[in-house]
Amino acid sequence: MKKKILVVDDEPSILELIEYNLESNDYQVATATDGQMALDKANEGDFDLILLDQMLPNLSGIDVLKTMRKAGNLTPVIFLTAVDAEDNKIEGLISGADDYITKPFSIKELLARIEVVLRRTTHLDKEKTFELNTDVKGLIIDGREISLTKKEYELLEFLIRNKGIVVSREQIFDNVWGINSNSQMRMVDIQISHLRDKIEQDTKNPQIIKTVHGFGYILEV
Repeated sequence: MKKKILVVDDEPSILELIEYNLESNDYQVATATDGQMALDKANEGDFDLILLDQMLPNLSGIDVLKTMRKAGNLTPVIFLTAVDAEDNKIEGLISGADDYITKPFSIKELLARIEVVLRRTTHLDKEKTFELNTDVKGLIIDGREISLTKKEYELLEFLIRNKGIVVSREQIFDNVWGINSNSQMRMVDIQISHLRDKIEQDTKNPQIIKTVHGFGYILEV
């Protein structure tokens, strides 16, 4: 079955170029030319990946992605950015992007990045259900109950409240352990590791609680 990709860009020539090359490489392609159209299509369609320009009319690419992630839409996103600036890239990654590519780019590089992201994410089950069991302070994944310690539960509860948003170790520590706690900051990483042991299929390549190097963690579920 062909992979479905949504391409979002307000420049017709770029949109046409990408669409032609993706279809030539056996992808099924849909397009959008502004942020609101992109958000509508992303929420309505079952896409395997979205190529999303950062600078768009009506709604920026960053805002589109933030809205998607807050709504629980975890479709992989590669940002297209015209500015080769570190701040732009960091903002995109913090908002939940899986990768970025700077314009002008070669089609060969674009296809390679798409392949890498798809290979990394296609094994994920988009229909996985994930909920806290408040009665027993545990977790239910696809109907399977997982027992949690008190601190694991509180940590996971905080991450779920902030799903799709990067939270720093300091934010986690202050909210879960408390500002005046006698515990040490490294307890955040230790408890994250314990949680991953219980909920991740591959702890070396976590897909639910992800590390954003230099910033903290993000829950994508």
